[in-house]
Amino acid sequence: MTAKFVDLEALNFRSSPNSSSLANRIGVLHLGQPVDEIGPAASAPDWLEIQAEINSVKTKGVVKAEINGLQSLRDPVSDPREALVAEAIKEWLRFEKGQGLEYVDPYYKFVGDMWEAIGQDLDGRDRGIPWSAAAISFMVRHAGVKFAKYKNFKFAAAHAHYMHDSIVQREANESGAPFWGFRLYEIKPEIGDIVCKWRGTERDYDDAKHSANFKSHSDIIVSVQPDYVLAIGGNVADSVNITQYEKTGTGFLAAKGNVFMIMGNKA
Repeated sequence: MTAKFVDLEALNFRSSPNSSSLANRIGVLHLGQPVDEIGPAASAPDWLEIQAEINSVKTKGVVKAEINGLQSLRDPVSDPREALVAEAIKEWLRFEKGQGLEYVDPYYKFVGDMWEAIGQDLDGRDRGIPWSAAAISFMVRHAGVKFAKYKNFKFAAAHAHYMHDSIVQREANESGAPFWGFRLYEIKPEIGDIVCKWRGTERDYDDAKHSANFKSHSDIIVSVQPDYVLAIGGNVADSVNITQYEKTGTGFLAAKGNVFMIMGNKA
């Protein structure tokens, strides 16, 4: 068996290689879910036989190898990157894949957990105060339980603080930093990197280099496809949600949707 991860937002897991009926559907696998690939299905080579956990039980079945030109499963990346992705996926699932709203019980309490981790007495009912940076800080902090470099993250209530810090750390050639800041054309996005966006007033890399005080947003990349990446962040449509970001024809993040820099994962 080969360890793999689901690389689509949802993937039908079936008992037999037939997608025309729901009768053979065992369940639906979620983005980032770990599975064991056994190999091509004997009767249908465009299907893969796998073993996955459904309702806490390891179960064998099959999935389509490719859907709409996209591979359904991906190979693992480095352990520190996988640890961060796992934390982002965990929060996405805790918020019911974006359906759990920040001001509703129990989700407002989950937002409170994120605020508490950076020393703030707030929760999801404090709707005038954005909690997206607290969410990213929370995810990185929990990844730091296994990988110490993440403990050097600039945990903050504002994204600009850790965006600025990532550039400072890069320019200092600081090997202990968990992230270095890059211009969009300098590195291609990978799983575990962080997409950085401006809000309100347009910003660029040099602005982030010289200031830690501007409105911004960021999301953790959890899937890299040929034409786009998927990234998870907090306070997105009042929940923890997935956003799709375009790539250029040469594979870099596109400067669209307010995207202006990328934090490369060095953990």
